[in-house]
Amino acid sequence: IKMAHSHNDYLNEKPLLSALNNNFKSIEVDVFLLNSELYVGHNWLQLRRNKTIEKLYLDQLWEIYNENNGTIYEKNITLYLLVDFKTASDKTYRALLTKLNKYKPMLTRVISDSLIQGAVTIIISGDKPDVGEFKKKSNRITFLDGRFSDIGMNIPNDIMPLISMSWLDHFQWKGFGKIPKKQSVILDEIITAVHLEKKHIRFWATPDNKNAWAVLEHAGVDLINTDKISEYSNYKLSN
Repeated sequence: IKMAHSHNDYLNEKPLLSALNNNFKSIEVDVFLLNSELYVGHNWLQLRRNKTIEKLYLDQLWEIYNENNGTIYEKNITLYLLVDFKTASDKTYRALLTKLNKYKPMLTRVISDSLIQGAVTIIISGDKPDVGEFKKKSNRITFLDGRFSDIGMNIPNDIMPLISMSWLDHFQWKGFGKIPKKQSVILDEIITAVHLEKKHIRFWATPDNKNAWAVLEHAGVDLINTDKISEYSNYKLSN
């Protein structure tokens, strides 16, 4: 499995399938709620009637899951599906939960205090529900994508398995040559803090080239954010 994150996955020629064929750990999809449907796209102008989260993602994953003896990846490695809410969290979340019911057996879930790993783990990003709501629920089939401000807030990793933040908020390095020592130290501190909470870390808006991938991997970033699925895969093969 490649510890990589297919950013804006739906913009690929083959949404979902390119990332799966290249064994990406994580896939990100932006959704907009419109008349109880969750449409996939980067902005309102991109939305198309046939491009819903079910058609592009959930139905296909469900089919693979059922044809594959209840797995997506072998060794029961879970696929992260980041659902980035572009519309108000409350209604969007309710709509998502309604849709996810159908696919429940495939999903990672929390029942009372036990985490049961499924083939797909749904992580909500963007305009996400409040952590307090998640803490109240003893049964859940969704998880939260955290932010820098969530580090050190004692949020359990069975609520928030992932911390994501913008590279540009913390670093000036553009991905060429060596990362300056000062920035490297800050990077190490952030990664260590996230790993102490037993969470994964991802940066978005990172430089998207081989040199940057190598630096980020070496530093211990868990999910390498990329828009270049095949380039990243070739880079992994040659390393």
